[in-house]
Amino acid sequence: MTLSRRNLLKTVGLGTLATLPYVQANAAGFDKEYDVVIVGGGGAGLAAACRAGELGLKAIVLEKTGLLEGSSLLCEGQFSTFGTDLQKAKGKTDTADIFYNDMIKTGKGMNDPKVVRAFVNMSKIQYDFLTKTLDVHPRGVMVTSSMSVPRSHTFNPPEVIKALTKYAKDRGVEIVLNAKANRLVTECGTGRVIGVKATISKKDVDLGATKGVVLAAGGFSRNPELLAKFNPIMAKADAISGGGTQGDGILMAQAIGADTLDTTYIKASYGFKLKPTIIQDMSLITYSGAIMINKEGKRFTDESQSYKLQGDASLAQTDGYSYQVFDKNILDYDLKNDTQGVEMMTALTNDPAGQKWVYFGETIEEAAKKAGLDPKQVKETVEKYNKGIKEGKDEFGRTSLTSGFGKPVPLEKGPFYIMPTTAALIGTYCGLKINEKAQVINVFGEVIPALYAAGELTGGVHRAAYMTGTAFGKAICFGRIAIDSIASK
Repeated sequence: MTLSRRNLLKTVGLGTLATLPYVQANAAGFDKEYDVVIVGGGGAGLAAACRAGELGLKAIVLEKTGLLEGSSLLCEGQFSTFGTDLQKAKGKTDTADIFYNDMIKTGKGMNDPKVVRAFVNMSKIQYDFLTKTLDVHPRGVMVTSSMSVPRSHTFNPPEVIKALTKYAKDRGVEIVLNAKANRLVTECGTGRVIGVKATISKKDVDLGATKGVVLAAGGFSRNPELLAKFNPIMAKADAISGGGTQGDGILMAQAIGADTLDTTYIKASYGFKLKPTIIQDMSLITYSGAIMINKEGKRFTDESQSYKLQGDASLAQTDGYSYQVFDKNILDYDLKNDTQGVEMMTALTNDPAGQKWVYFGETIEEAAKKAGLDPKQVKETVEKYNKGIKEGKDEFGRTSLTSGFGKPVPLEKGPFYIMPTTAALIGTYCGLKINEKAQVINVFGEVIPALYAAGELTGGVHRAAYMTGTAFGKAICFGRIAIDSIASK
């Protein structure tokens, strides 16, 4: 007699499934079976759903919250890729190799080369899918953190999520809200992942996956315990991320032996006004020429580096935050180039007195005094910076606006602005070890059969630092890569 999975477990005295770190089964006994079960309804999960529907796979997306969002919905919508019409219109040449080399340089050579190459190559395919198939278009392209040419394309995240959702649903993919994945089910003897134990609308269900499971459940910036375990300094940082980013997918995979990468590189993003609530509370005006000073009125780092490294440096300062200092010339340049935080800077131009997140004055001393800083020290710091920039001898080695792009200019034209600035977590950028096919790797360096991962809960892409537009980008890209890998088998 063939035992159902439930009766098999009951027979061997293992109790209820909910108490197990993971479940092994010899027989199916699932409530419902699919080709693919996708855990997470953010950008990565929906990109996977689109590809699954396109290829005719029977698929379901489990989203534990009541909204299809994830960090993708809350991000600024920056998508880095190469060789686009917007880049060509600006007279900029970008190739897969230039993009790849910038990524490796940003990661300090510790990224997984094959994983990075897979992401870079897929980025143009998925960019074309968004713009040509879904008819969703970026408002522009800009240069920002860690890129040698402008390649960060600014999409509207809600528009992208809506388009992905419609495309997947129109092709028969089930998308279920309030559906929490709890455990992976593996096959006895082989360790192959064959299903997911979940709770949907407070009812426990067991879903089979005949071809594979894709974990796209996001990071863990909303899980203080995991943050404290992996990177205690991040306790000082605010979190701007999806409410469901609790590390569920990572824990489920770890329970069956999955390896992890880059947890020591969890970094908050610098540029947020104090007590931020949304991504629009962030400005990257350092990449337009602003400098960073601490409460003592002194510079402490190279402002052209990744805003992740800026965040590390700022969190180490007195009270865990610092200040961005800029003048009218830098503000005008920032507005002209439509950088991250353009809404904030536009408001600053239209109504400076009404913006409570910044201090300003016709002289640097006036602005410093309003900010509660030592006017004499701040003036001395700005003068020293101006001299170093003019002579090409900056004390912190700054030679560009960011990553070799653009030339810094002195801060000389009033009004002057001083913005108290903090670092916030918009993602953890680490997690499960995957290969270039989005297959999850165990602690022995082996592929876990039929388990795939995409998006924020994966490691290996960024490593030491982060390039703008590669988090949203890798989610959209590895969602598709995972399904392509499943379909190839």
